Amino acid sequence: MDREEDETLEEESHLETELLDNEVASDLDVQALTEEEQLRMERDSYLSDLQRVQAEFVNFRRQAEKRQKDTAEQAASGLVNTLLPVLDACEAAIQHGANDVSPIHSSLLETLKAEGLEIVGSSGEVFDPGRHEAVIHEPSEDTEVALVEEVMRSGYVWKGRTIRPAMVRVKG
Repeated sequence: MDREEDETLEEESHLETELLDNEVASDLDVQALTEEEQLRMERDSYLSDLQRVQAEFVNFRRQAEKRQKDTAEQAASGLVNTLLPVLDACEAAIQHGANDVSPIHSSLLETLKAEGLEIVGSSGEVFDPGRHEAVIHEPSEDTEVALVEEVMRSGYVWKGRTIRPAMVRVKG
């Protein structure tokens, strides 16, 4: 019976070894799963970080382009402001009969208009305090709305912003 006991013990030992191997294998599977989960979590974290950084970069690029555009518009507006006295001098010269200045005035004005300059102030317009500066106000019983009667100095708008209001005489 010793032999049978040895065989039984050997089988039990073999079964225990298999069970231990299976447990180790299942522990390795659990570790592998957790390692896979950890890798997935790490991957997802890196992916979300990348997406956030990309979104921040897109926003930064938009803001930089907007700042650059605003800076260019301000610089152009400054140049136009320095040219306004030249336009005023040309208008005054034309009013005093110096018609030789007219081509220069119209050429300069057309160039600036093409870039975004608008002239403000013409007779018959409705008075707008954001675009007109009333230096003379005459009451009128004919209209309830104040109208520009005479333009004493032209006003200018550069790309939607008033850079100089028109100096006008208002009636109404």
